[in-house]
Amino acid sequence: MRRYTKVLAAIACLVAILLVWGIYGLFHGYFDHGQFEVKQVQWSSSKQVAILAERSDQEALGGLTYFVVIGNHLLSPAKLRHAYYSNAVVFAATNTCLTLHWESPNRLVVACNGSYLDQEYIDVEKRQSGEIAISYVNISPNMAKHFAP
Repeated sequence: MRRYTKVLAAIACLVAILLVWGIYGLFHGYFDHGQFEVKQVQWSSSKQVAILAERSDQEALGGLTYFVVIGNHLLSPAKLRHAYYSNAVVFAATNTCLTLHWESPNRLVVACNGSYLDQEYIDVEKRQSGEIAISYVNISPNMAKHFAP
C-alpha cells in the first residue's frame, strides 16, 4: 500500500508540474504561433533602442498588432514574442501609421503619420518606461486599458 501511495503522489506531482508549466506557457506566449517582425528600429544617443514590431497571425482572427518596446539591444522574433506578453510593451495598437523617433536621449516620440489614432485602436499607452519618457503625436491622449494579450 505504501508503494502505491508513493506512485500516486509522484503522478500527482507530475500532473501539477505540467499544469503549472502549461499555464505559464499560455500567458507568456509559448503557444502563440503569430509572426513577429521588426518594422522600425531607432537608437538613442544613450544606447537605448526603440523597436516598433508587428505581430501578425494567419490562424486567428486577431489580425495585426503593432507594438513598441524599449531595450538596450535588438530583439529576435522569439524575444519579441516574450516581450509582447510581458510588461515591456510601452505602446500597442492595431494601426499601421506608427513611427518612432528620439526627441532626446530620454524622450521617445511615438507618432501616427497621416492620420489620428483614436483610443479604440490602442491597447497599451504608457507615459514612462524606466527613465525614458514617452510622448505621442496624433494619438489619442487618453490612457489605454492595461495590456492583456
